[in-house]
Amino acid sequence: MYDVNTKRIDQVLAYMSRMLDLLDKLRARGAEAVLDDEVAVAAMERALHLSIEGIVDVGNALIDGFIMRDPGSYSDIVEILRDEQVVTDEQAAILTRVVEFRKHLVIDYTNVPAKEMFALVNESVDTMRQFDPHVRAFLEKELF
Repeated sequence: MYDVNTKRIDQVLAYMSRMLDLLDKLRARGAEAVLDDEVAVAAMERALHLSIEGIVDVGNALIDGFIMRDPGSYSDIVEILRDEQVVTDEQAAILTRVVEFRKHLVIDYTNVPAKEMFALVNESVDTMRQFDPHVRAFLEKELF
């Protein structure tokens, strides 16, 4: 029997949904309005960072709970989820780009490329929203 922390996964996915709602609000304002507003840029950085952490945390919970192979990097977490058919190839490609952006937000946080971040958010929010139902479908299939 698998030991999957579904309560924690639910908490993280719910929080991630709130961060994605915030990203949707920001991107609806348009690139120019957001990029000219220091507070909006900071909010986008934080919401994107926490969304990435959500993907990584849920991915790790699935990997640990279902005893999948150990990841060697953050991108590898997404690759394992693709290999295990939690996410599709197309979703994995986009989620990998999102997760790789983490280094800008965590390591090079004094020089985050805001235009690149806005474009990434614009291109990836819909895919990040699909993460929740795909994880839940995987859990349903594997646990019940």
